[in-house]
Amino acid sequence: MGNLFGSRECFRTCMILNITSRVIKLLIQLQPHEHVLVNSNSNETAERQTWIVISIPGLNDWAKESSSIPKDQMVTPAESNMKERSKRSLDETHDEPMDCSEPVKKKEKVVTNDCDAGPSQSQNSETPRIVSQDHILNFPIPNKNGKACIIKVYKEYPVKLNEVIDIVGFISLDPNLSEIHDSEEMANDPECQTHHPPASIVPRLHAIKILKENNPRIPEASSIFSKAASVRDDLRMVLSQLLFGDEIAADYMICHLISSVYLRKDCLSLGVYPLNITNFPKKYASFTKDLYEILKQIIAKSHLLDITLENLNDLNLVPKKDYECNRLTSGVLQLSKNTHLVLDETNLTTGEVSTFGRQNYGVITDLIQFQKLAYDFKFYTMEYETDIPVLILSEFKSFIPCPNRVVLRPDPETVNVYPQVLEAAKQFLKDETRLNDIRQYVNSLKNAKFDFAKETAKVIQDDFVRLRQADKSFSADNLHSLMVLSRLMSLSHGLNSLEPEMWKRSLEMEMERISRLPKRN
Repeated sequence: MGNLFGSRECFRTCMILNITSRVIKLLIQLQPHEHVLVNSNSNETAERQTWIVISIPGLNDWAKESSSIPKDQMVTPAESNMKERSKRSLDETHDEPMDCSEPVKKKEKVVTNDCDAGPSQSQNSETPRIVSQDHILNFPIPNKNGKACIIKVYKEYPVKLNEVIDIVGFISLDPNLSEIHDSEEMANDPECQTHHPPASIVPRLHAIKILKENNPRIPEASSIFSKAASVRDDLRMVLSQLLFGDEIAADYMICHLISSVYLRKDCLSLGVYPLNITNFPKKYASFTKDLYEILKQIIAKSHLLDITLENLNDLNLVPKKDYECNRLTSGVLQLSKNTHLVLDETNLTTGEVSTFGRQNYGVITDLIQFQKLAYDFKFYTMEYETDIPVLILSEFKSFIPCPNRVVLRPDPETVNVYPQVLEAAKQFLKDETRLNDIRQYVNSLKNAKFDFAKETAKVIQDDFVRLRQADKSFSADNLHSLMVLSRLMSLSHGLNSLEPEMWKRSLEMEMERISRLPKRN
């Protein structure tokens, strides 16, 4: 879900007058020699909502549903529109036009050449475009084959911004939909053109059924528990080798990959497990990209963001209200639930951070700490909840506060044969059955139900007292983080409740992680 607009009144049924025969009839289809009797008592009105939907940002190739239509028979909306136009004669009538609205990427708002306006620009009958295609599509992150669509919804349906949904309906590619039947001044207004984009670029769809996201490739978590242990072993082996032989780091990575918010209370968001991995060998400059390419094969949605000084100072990370076009301009972090964000700090250099850069720093910090984004409406901000696991890859401790830092302890032998290890990992994941098991394992466990066993509560309480006595800085926040870790460790082993043994194992793992951190003077 890219943008939501308010409700609008429309005709459910209306009376139509044929100006040639003077016959009045009740009809939905409007012919050229007919017009609507707006004030007829027989008209029935209803409310209609307008939504803007876009292709899921960051959706990896394997997670996209395979089409049952052969590739040579597939037609894109733009192609379909052009073909349909070529079939019609000049005096052939079109379907009823539909009013519409849409989202924006304020990168290049003004059209710089004819190509920016899209295929419909060549139609002499259409309004000349003054806004660019990037502005019209409004993708938060680049998406070469991405689509946008204006959805007309005729029934009340509770939906949240950025929610992933499936929509069934009737699509329209009528070029007349981009016509602005108003004064020339209005026709050249950026808001009008933004809300009436060419149908060849942004088709219209009248929804008849709306469903919650349902990816057939990701089964229920309960069906994964029986084979979780063996699948985990395969995944742990791959990750530990990619992390230069560090098995503890692989355990933390698995916990991070299956993490998702399961509880919100006040400012607290429990479930996600942000991770900062440091101390990887400098000799392999491609390590961060190599690791991300492997992760893309496993997780359904992800995005790699290079944290450079330029990006920090210039990127629009949060959506902003564009009052000139009366629309929310997307930001890089406008991502759907369970989209993994990988931050690569290896190219970050010293320099001056601008005021906007400091704001972006605060945005990322709040995302990690609270799983919230404050959308910018210029005169005020509005917070929206997120569920975005964040992985930070940096040579040293990240400049972005992250509660869980893992300092790698590379195995010298593994480091020396890293190129061969990377190739072996790729070959290992070419086994389709093995790879599908790992994908289902990682993406299903995010939504698994979990209970904290009562017999474990006393053990946790005793350990908390002991840890507090040993270190006065050990706080309730540390305990919360440890409980999240133990929950994720349990789920990763196919357990849907926390047993004392897994709690102890998670505690030992955390003590090992902490022992690797540089000691403060």
